[in-house]
Amino acid sequence: MAVVEVTLSLPGDLVAAVGEASGGDISAYVVKALRSALLMDAMREVADAGHPAPPPDDVLHAAETDLR
Repeated sequence: MAVVEVTLSLPGDLVAAVGEASGGDISAYVVKALRSALLMDAMREVADAGHPAPPPDDVLHAAETDLR
């Protein structure tokens, strides 16, 4: 995976807290936080979409047959 350097402007108190929480590896900490945020956003979209329609009977039958 290619790494791209970006510049962020953050409040000083946040930088200090992240520096301490990350053990000094702020980049890895930010990557983890951004991935978590993207996952939460995706899960929220799925939840907002509601329950999907049930699968057709032939799909259910095939799944039940495979489980035996």
